[in-house]
This record gives sequence, structure tokens and C-alpha cells, in this order.
Amino acid sequence: MTKLKLKFKQVMISGWKMITFTCLLILYLITEGTSFLEKGVAKLFKRQASIQPTRLMRYWQPIYSRVIKALDSGREKSISRIDLIELSVFNLKAKKTRTMITIGGMAIGIGAIVFLVSIGYGLQDLVVSRVTRLEEMSQANVSPQAGSKLRLNDKTLSDFTNLPEVNSALPVITAVGKISYQNSVTDVAVYGVTADYLHQSAIKPLKGKIFDNNQLISATKDLPGQVAGVSTELKMGEINEEINQVEYLINPGVWVRVRSGPSTDAEIIGYTKRVEGYSQATEVWGEEYLTEDNAGKAGFDEEGNALGKWLKAGVLLWQKQACDTETQGDCEDGKYLVNRDEDGIQIQKEGYIGEINLTVNYVNLKPGQVLGTTDEAGETSNNENIDWVEIASEAGVVTEIKLQQVELSPDTTREAVVNQAMLDVLGLDVNEAVGKIFSASFVVVGELLEDQNNKIESVPAEYTIVGVIPEGKNPLFYIPFIDLRSLGIANYSQAKINTETQKGLVDVRKQIEAMGYITQSVADTVSQINSLFSTARTFFALLGMVALAVAALGMFNTLTVSLLERTREVGLMKAMGMRSEEIRELFLTESIVMGFYGGILGIILGILAGKLLSLILTIFALSRGAGLINISHVPFYFVILIAVLSLGVGITTGIYPARRATKISALNALRYE
Repeated sequence: MTKLKLKFKQVMISGWKMITFTCLLILYLITEGTSFLEKGVAKLFKRQASIQPTRLMRYWQPIYSRVIKALDSGREKSISRIDLIELSVFNLKAKKTRTMITIGGMAIGIGAIVFLVSIGYGLQDLVVSRVTRLEEMSQANVSPQAGSKLRLNDKTLSDFTNLPEVNSALPVITAVGKISYQNSVTDVAVYGVTADYLHQSAIKPLKGKIFDNNQLISATKDLPGQVAGVSTELKMGEINEEINQVEYLINPGVWVRVRSGPSTDAEIIGYTKRVEGYSQATEVWGEEYLTEDNAGKAGFDEEGNALGKWLKAGVLLWQKQACDTETQGDCEDGKYLVNRDEDGIQIQKEGYIGEINLTVNYVNLKPGQVLGTTDEAGETSNNENIDWVEIASEAGVVTEIKLQQVELSPDTTREAVVNQAMLDVLGLDVNEAVGKIFSASFVVVGELLEDQNNKIESVPAEYTIVGVIPEGKNPLFYIPFIDLRSLGIANYSQAKINTETQKGLVDVRKQIEAMGYITQSVADTVSQINSLFSTARTFFALLGMVALAVAALGMFNTLTVSLLERTREVGLMKAMGMRSEEIRELFLTESIVMGFYGGILGIILGILAGKLLSLILTIFALSRGAGLINISHVPFYFVILIAVLSLGVGITTGIYPARRATKISALNALRYE
């Protein structure tokens, strides 16, 4: 055990000496290199040789002297390390041709790695910059899953906005536009969006401008709650009157108050949270309450008092009470304790919930409707007491869709931003399109309406082209959101979520997907691009390592040959009293110097080669009308990594010749021919 500790101690001492020696050598090379450049600049501008050092060097020299003294301490009976370094540099200068070739080979190997990897980084940045903008990394598009009962509406957007990190949730309505221009009729896609949506999507017009309409609700109302075009009059009701059978899902991480009645003054009988899957409930009228959508004030009673929508349902109850999650198994989130009865079973009780922080879907069943009954034995009871439901035959016809023609609201601006593909359909030139007027009607069916059996088509209206955008192969155009909303649309096609940070987008997407929606973001594409180019950079680095390995073998050969040539010199130095440790440091210095300068030159060559290739591609691109192209990028941390790698190669290739030099006998070396 004692021998093992002694061996470990020796290894630690040797390692520390190697680290301090390497740091000392790097400081020496940097200082001497800076001084050499300073003299070269002075000579280039024909200044006097006695020129004063720069302010930086005047400040650096005292610090350098103190650091050198500290790293070279404890060697009173040995040769100074600085003297050993200067002796090694002198030996390298004595064989200039061999030294330059060795450093050049090292520079080519390092330069190959830097060049190839810089191309990988540059191409990645180029592709990502063409695919996305920085702002889009914190944005995501939300849409319902195919066949899902979930819908995007005002309440859903309000729930999204209430999530942490979310700045805004902007709705989008997609419809079919019937376009008429100069006796030509065609169908194209039309999107109802706000001006903020277009700005956040970085849609920049080639000609004209983007409309500045951010209106979400029509300003023209004939009756309370009635939007021009389609009647949406607030409903009449009375407290505790049933509205419809619904299914609901509480948002993740939310605790909801359960009251004894449909009123904010009613007693809180407990709290409940999200359970797996949708739960059934009865929607009833109750007293109004504060909410960002219209659920808290959706109707009136006969006396004109506002009514809100409440859910009456049987729910599992928790009591709000400080508790410890580690010691109490019934404790959740540190402040909600399971409410149990005398038998230890969690209490489930009927209560009332306001329609806040939850998703509500209508199941289109009348309250209390029974489709069939069974007795205890599982047999059907007396047929005389059952109302049988007829099932349509296979030859039955699907429910007929009712067509409604609706006029656009008078307060719509009727402006359009079109893409170039649509101009091709209309036969318009880009330079002459702004200000042209075309006739358009919009068709809306299915999930965007409250009654999916309805079909709405707007009365044709004239739209003025205010901007032309350079996007898409398919013809499309954008109009203000309120233009389509005024047709009586209750649900939206999708929404754009904008978060404060890129990191926050990840958590927000998880919460929205937990609600049952689909999210898509440019961040997914960027992640795939990064993964692809990470693999490419690894491949390029392996190719460069081949060149570096060849250069390392060349350096090893140079040091070995140098050792054989200097055998008598080594013997003479030992005979004069130089220790084996100092001989080792002498040869290591030579290998580290060649590795260091080879690495620095290689980094410079690799960067210059990448920039030269970018310049050639840019000249070619500009001749074809394209912009600047930069396919070379070297991160700072990669430069540091390459510098460390070059030092590592220098140390590794010098270890064997240095150890071999320490084992040479002084007597045999002096007799060596």
C-alpha cells in the first residue's frame, strides 16, 4: 500500500511539473511571438529599431516576469527552464529547413481539420438562416388533431395566453376564396389573419405594404352579442337551468374550485384537478363571473341580469391545506390533501365549476336522454317502455348541408395581400398589381362553424390588392382576420403561439400537446438540421485527422532523427552535469514548439481557405443575382480545442524521443560515431 501511495505521489509530481512547464513554454512563445510581430510592423513602416513597446506590452512585461518566476521556482540547483527553452529554440533554428518542413506538415494537418469543420459550421448557419429567423425559434403553430373533438376558439386562445412564457396567441382562419377578375373565375386558398401575425411570420412584400388591421371582433352590432352578418344573440335563461350535456378536460397543472352552487358566493366544497380522459358534465346557467372569454357572461335572465355558464359534475375532492409530500402520501403540490370519508375512500361529490382553465366539448345530447335500459341480469327490459332509435340504412343519405349566404360586415377594410402565384392566375404583373381590384366570395364549412351541418358563402365583395409577397408555388392571399370572422365563424383553423424565450417554447408545447393539440415549430426543423450537420462535421473531422496523423508521424520522425544526430551532444551535456529531467524537458520543448506553431499556422490557414472559398462562391452568386454566401464559420471554442489538440500532438510525439534521450549513457554517447 505504501509503494502504491509513493508511486501515485510520483505520478502527481511528474504531472504537475509537466503542466507548469507547458504553461511556461506557452507564455514564452506568446510573448516572443508578440514581440517579433511588433518588430516586424516597425520594420514594415520603417520606424526606428529603438521604438518603444506598445502600451499592452509595457503592462504585460511585469506580469510576465512574475509568472515566469513563479513557474520556474524551486530550481536553484538546476538550469533555468527559460534557458532550456532558449536552447531548444536555438537548436530548431540551427536546422531551419527541417524545422519548417515539420511545422508545415503539422500546419497542413491542423488546417485540413479547421477548413473541413468550418465548412460544416458555415453550411449549417447558412441553411438555418435561410430556413428560419431568430424570432421563429420561439414560435409554434397549434392545430387540432384530425378527427378530434377539440376546437380552437376564443376560450382556447385565452387558455394558451394564460400559460407561463406565452406572449400572444394569434388565430388563423383558412377558407376557400372564389376569385373573379376580368370574367375569369378560380378558387384559391385564403387566410384570415391579423397584421401582427404577418409581422411575426416575417412576411415582407415585394411591392406595396401589409395591411395594419388587428381587429378580432366586429365593431358593428345590431343587438347585444350580435355580429353583423350572422346572429349570435346572447341567450336567455335562468339560474340552474340546464343548457346541454358536455364533456370537459381540466388543463394540466391546474386546481379548480368546486362550489356548492353556480355562484361565486357559494361555499367551496373542495378542489379538483385533471383526470385521465374527458369527464361528463351538465352545463347550466349560473351567476356571472370574470373570464377572458364569453363563458362568464354568456346570457341574461328575464330581469336583464347577466348569466354565466357553469358545469355541474361529480368530481373527486381535495382540501386546500398545507402538507408535506414526502411524509404524507395523500399530499399533492405541498398544499392539497386528499379528502377521504370514514372508510378511507376519497370523496366524490357533485358540485359546480366555472368554465375557466378547462376545455369543454358539446356532445349534442339532450339532458337526461336515455337510449336504452337493462335489468340486473343483463337482459333488455319490457319493450313497451323503451323508445327505440332507428339506425339509417346503408342507402341512407348523409344529412343535407344547409347553405347560407352572408354579407361581410360593413366595417371590414377589404384589403388583400397576394402572392406571386396568385398574380400569375389573375394575369397581373408584379409592378402593376398594387391597387388592382378583384371580386371575392368566401366559402366556410365544417369544423369552423358551431353547426357543422351548415355551409356559409359570403356575398361577393370587391378587394383591393395592397401588397405582393414572394412566397409559395400555390396561389393564395391574406385578408384581415375580421373579414372572415364576421361571417359567423366560431372556431379557428390554427393559432400561432409566441413565447418569451426559446427554452420556454419547449415547456409551452408540452403543455399544449397535453391538452390534445398538435404543435409544429421551425425549431423542429432546425434541430434536424443541427443533427445532420453534427454528423457531417464529425465525418469531416475524421478526414482531417488522417492528415494530422501523417503530420504527427513526420514530427515523430524528425525528433527521432534529431536525437540520433545529437547523441554525442546529449552525452556531453550529461558529462557536464545536466540531469535526465532537464534533458527530457529540452527535447519536449522542441516537440511542443513545433506543435504549437504548427497549430497556430494551421488555424490561420484553415480559416483563410474557408474565407477564400466563400469569396469565390459569393462572386459566382453575385454574377447570378444572388446575395452574399458565407460557408465558413469557426466558433471560438473550436479554435481553443484545436490549439489544445496541437499541443497534445506535440507533447505526445515528443515523449518517446525525450525518454530515450534520458536513458543514453554519457560514456557511450561520447564514444558514439
